Amino acid sequence: MDIDNNKILICNCENTMEIDGDSITKGCQSKTKCNVNNNLCGSELNVVLEELENSKKNNKNLFVACTQEQQTFEKLAEDNNFDAPKTFNIREYAGWSKESKKSTPKIAALINSATKKIKLTPSLTLESSGRCFVYVDYKKGNNSLEIAADFCLKLSAHLGVTLMISNCDDDIFLDAKNYKITKGSIKKAQGHFTQFKLEINDFSEALPSSKSNLGFGDFFKEVDTECDLIIDLSENTPMFTGDHKRDGYFRASCNSPTDLFNVFTKVIDMIGQFEKPIYVNFDENLCAHSKNNKIGCTKCLDVCPAGAIQSLGDIVSVDPGICGGCGFCGSVCPSGAIQTDYPSLDIILNSLSEISADFLKAGGENPVLILSDGNYGNEMIDLISRHGNGLPANVIPYEMHSVGRVGHDLLVSAIALGFKKIFILLNPKNYEEYSFLPKQVELANTLLSGVAKNNSNSIFIIDDNDPEKVELKIYETEGYTKIKSAPFIALGAPRGILRAGIQGLSKSNNNKNSLIKLPEGSPYGKVDVNLESCTICLSCVSACPAGALQDNPDSPQLLFREDACLQCGICVATCPEKAISLIPQFNLNDDAMSATVIIEDQPFDCIKCGKTFGSSKSIERIIEKLSSHSMFEQDGRTEMLRMCEDCRVGVMFTQNDKLLDTKERPKPRTTDDYLE
Repeated sequence: MDIDNNKILICNCENTMEIDGDSITKGCQSKTKCNVNNNLCGSELNVVLEELENSKKNNKNLFVACTQEQQTFEKLAEDNNFDAPKTFNIREYAGWSKESKKSTPKIAALINSATKKIKLTPSLTLESSGRCFVYVDYKKGNNSLEIAADFCLKLSAHLGVTLMISNCDDDIFLDAKNYKITKGSIKKAQGHFTQFKLEINDFSEALPSSKSNLGFGDFFKEVDTECDLIIDLSENTPMFTGDHKRDGYFRASCNSPTDLFNVFTKVIDMIGQFEKPIYVNFDENLCAHSKNNKIGCTKCLDVCPAGAIQSLGDIVSVDPGICGGCGFCGSVCPSGAIQTDYPSLDIILNSLSEISADFLKAGGENPVLILSDGNYGNEMIDLISRHGNGLPANVIPYEMHSVGRVGHDLLVSAIALGFKKIFILLNPKNYEEYSFLPKQVELANTLLSGVAKNNSNSIFIIDDNDPEKVELKIYETEGYTKIKSAPFIALGAPRGILRAGIQGLSKSNNNKNSLIKLPEGSPYGKVDVNLESCTICLSCVSACPAGALQDNPDSPQLLFREDACLQCGICVATCPEKAISLIPQFNLNDDAMSATVIIEDQPFDCIKCGKTFGSSKSIERIIEKLSSHSMFEQDGRTEMLRMCEDCRVGVMFTQNDKLLDTKERPKPRTTDDYLE
């Protein structure tokens, strides 16, 4: 079957799937018939070879609907000097299901989605020399040292290995071959794959002349070293927060052969050059972390499990070498300063829009979205399809690099695009890291409830490791939202995308309410300014990192643009009069995108020369506060505060007495004063 410039090969996996080729052809709106093969990875492998040759001649892309045998197809292409075909999954996602006969619309949507071009993400080049640091604790016992030594011996055939023993006794015997043995304790570990830095206490290196017992050379209280890889066999506290997301850092138990084997197979090839995706795009001009030493937003710092984000004064910095692409920061960033770029939100949503549209065009109804990652999520779906009833015909899986990027903006937009229910598959082992996710779901439901009747919760987090329980949840017939969809094209930053989606939903559902009240801590809202207290000093304007608070250069005015407000609270902390408070809400009106006057005042003119130099309220407030000061107690001196800076200086020098003169200074007290 041909779709655009792509050749599609479909296989029913030895008749374990009921696939109607004619229905698929119609559902995909293809001009060529879909022939369903029976065993492309075996007896019909020649079909793949033939299409590889044809694709090269006709400059087409070849897609095979089988991810399980991807290596088989890649080897076939390599042996015959062809480009490897791309693969996609319809078996576990659709074919292996008790509702497989009704899954044609979903299969058609999955086929069309697989053929779409994916925008390449910028990458970071890392070069590893294979310097591998293995750390073991001698006091753990159970032959852990002997096991670690044997592990290092095998690993040394592939990498440059250094074994460090903590809590090392004097009666250790190890026959070190092809790798170094040291002792000491790691005080601090920093960095990432290819650039780890270690601070070590009580360091000493084993002597090559060691005979019966292992002898050590010079002792150093503190040393620093670097390495490309760290294998932590100590079973102590992890060296890094979010250790499972730190590339190049591996933890295993010496008592687990499976753990050791898994680590071994991963690290032996970690030498040479590597391209690591730059998972996030950071724009410091949008960062609302701090201003003028007033802390505002810390959301990305609070949720990053890998420690890849650090505070740098008014902004934060993201280390792309440490970042593991969890997407947490992109989900919670209120300004869009940190945006997930693997892929970006607009690419994800436009892909979901096409999937929903293709599903409905092919005759599907009530599309349900299940968001999962490539590890836990796919494993769970695989278990359900192999040992259970499979996925329902209307449940469409969408694989993400990490479900950590599932924020309120994505969820609301997905409902706008036509999905009637959303499941988020979450690995229960990492549930604590995802503590922000329920708040994102709550915010999404609040926004949806603000534009339509949303009594039934249509967004579900599934954090169970029991496939049967997960399957029961997915097959529930309740929870479908009755909100009318409003498909749109996602463009721009996350805040703009959300506004387009929620305004579309408001219109399609005939919503008359323009304001949606939101939970505390939401990234949308307005500022409430006490008009009696505010002096229009405009300190909040200079502090606002988003430009939500503005001034008028031609008149004493304080203006506010609501759609730009991040509710970071820097203005509240900055205001000297404590006149500002925050109100979390979402304003659906278009006037939220323009600046409106909050408070204005009359310009204050110098009483001597007539020059405008301030606002009436600010000058009167200054006079009120300084009138009791000793410098301004005498009659007429406060009049100088009603003068511009030039006239004020002139008057100071024409007065007989000096303005800076005050009352007689008290005499210093001496010892005699206390004795008397």
